[in-house]
Amino acid sequence: MQHRLPRIVVFALVYGVVAYLTMRFGRAAGVSAVIWPAGALAIGMMVAFAQRSAVEMASAVAIVAIVNCVGHLVVGDPVWVSLTLGAANGVALAAALWMFELAGVSRDQPTRIRSVIALFVIAAFSTLPGAAIGGVTISLWRGEPPTPFVLSWWLTHFVSLLILVPPFLFWRDREGRAAAREAASATPEGRRQRQRRGLEIVLAAAALTVAGLMVPLTGETVLLELSATMLLWFGLRFGMLVTAVSIAIYSVCVVAAALMGVWPGAERGVAEILLPLQATLALTTLPSLVVAAIMSQRERARRQLATDARRLGYALEGANDGLWDWDLRTGKTFFSARYHRMLGFEPDGCPPGRLSWAQLMHPDDLPHATRAFEDHAAGRTPFYESEMRFKRRDGRWIWVLDRGKVVERDAEGAALRAVGTLTDISERKELERALEHLATHDTLTGLANRGAFERGMARAAARLDRQGGRVGVLLIDLDHFKSVNDTHGHPAGDALLLATGVRLRGAARTDDLVARLGGDEFAVVATGQSAAEFDALAARLCETLAAPVIGDGFTVTPSVSIGVAVATASSQVGDKLVQRADRALYAAKSAGRGTWRFFGGASNVA
Repeated sequence: MQHRLPRIVVFALVYGVVAYLTMRFGRAAGVSAVIWPAGALAIGMMVAFAQRSAVEMASAVAIVAIVNCVGHLVVGDPVWVSLTLGAANGVALAAALWMFELAGVSRDQPTRIRSVIALFVIAAFSTLPGAAIGGVTISLWRGEPPTPFVLSWWLTHFVSLLILVPPFLFWRDREGRAAAREAASATPEGRRQRQRRGLEIVLAAAALTVAGLMVPLTGETVLLELSATMLLWFGLRFGMLVTAVSIAIYSVCVVAAALMGVWPGAERGVAEILLPLQATLALTTLPSLVVAAIMSQRERARRQLATDARRLGYALEGANDGLWDWDLRTGKTFFSARYHRMLGFEPDGCPPGRLSWAQLMHPDDLPHATRAFEDHAAGRTPFYESEMRFKRRDGRWIWVLDRGKVVERDAEGAALRAVGTLTDISERKELERALEHLATHDTLTGLANRGAFERGMARAAARLDRQGGRVGVLLIDLDHFKSVNDTHGHPAGDALLLATGVRLRGAARTDDLVARLGGDEFAVVATGQSAAEFDALAARLCETLAAPVIGDGFTVTPSVSIGVAVATASSQVGDKLVQRADRALYAAKSAGRGTWRFFGGASNVA
């Protein structure tokens, strides 16, 4: 409460000074009944106070009532009149603050057309209780009918509130103003726009001044419409606060001109023209507030849309996603800048939209992707998703994940519009391939491992049923491998294994599967039409793998033993065939190593 005490003191001082001066000089000029800015200033100050408490509002109401009462006593009004008129002004402030709270209109809320409508309603209805009390009191005091006094009181307070409260209501806090200035000056273009806006405000203010001077200079009050047009310029271009402040300053200047007797009709008496003049000001300036509120809403929506677009752009860039939008009725497409760059195009260059899926997509992937989209478009799947290869502008293929959803359908459910994203998954595919390679290949030699060897036998068995022929398994064992490790060390042993793998790949045929089963044991799954083919392959392998291996400080002359088993039916392919090849390998070792043996039916029979 202590930190809010200075606000109450400032409120009391400002209201007291304005109220007393208005009563003193208003009565001297004979216009005290038709001009009363103090009430609107009191409401404006309370609206401007952030986080006002109930105690603070009650204090403000009490201050208004007391100051009014004292002011009327000072200017010589009867006690009962002073008390009643003070109460009327306090009731008017209380009613206005209550209606502001009820309508949820405050300085903290964003400017909306609803705010202007609420302000008009509050100005019209919150002044009624005070007008009734004050008007009846004055009529009783003067012994005249109450209606003119009630209407005069109500219209005076209504116009003052409508003209003077908006600058307080739409004034942003200091932090908000600083943030807006900082944002506007963040870039050179922003600074230039701010300078241009300032110059335009100066020009608009000059035009409004000239338009306002035309009325007293020509004596034609109809030229007020010219000023109203200038104020519409403010509403269209400069936002709510600048428009509200301009309306308030302009209205005060017009009223001041009338008080000084330079306004058309002043010769009939200032009091006679002042009330209708204020009403005219309210009606001619209100459209500017409405326009400013509409433009503020549009600008806020535009900024929010721009912010959302930037956030979406950042999210898509961060997610490595390109955005596409496809109107299925017209075939018109939109592709984001990231989409263009992903395919090697510049955003302002030749767009991917000029190229069909058939031109961009790998032929092997086109049927699946087309079917996936057609299924979604027909409503059979909740969304569309397909992994495919796209051809970049430089001819390189990349893997992409294309995802989308139909967002518009006609009454029959036919797809009208689809949107989606394109994600570059090349790195993921490379990682998957690397992981798959690690899972299926020996890390030292790069040959297929035991699991891949077994799957290779299964595939060979399936081909055997379809195509006929024979499947052979060759088990290869390095002779005396342990002595190589013991004599030359494990690096020499690894070099021998690596050289064996390279030579096996070179000696085997393209369709043969070469594998390392573990340690110094290798295998080949081969297909052929006769036992002679496998015999020739075994002979070639024995010769190739017997070549010396020269390393850093060592030379090894290896030899290998090979066991061969051949199957003529898929039922013979599997563990049984490997066991037969193993028996043949044992026979080759028993025969002195460095040779090969068949499990039955060939030149070197186990």
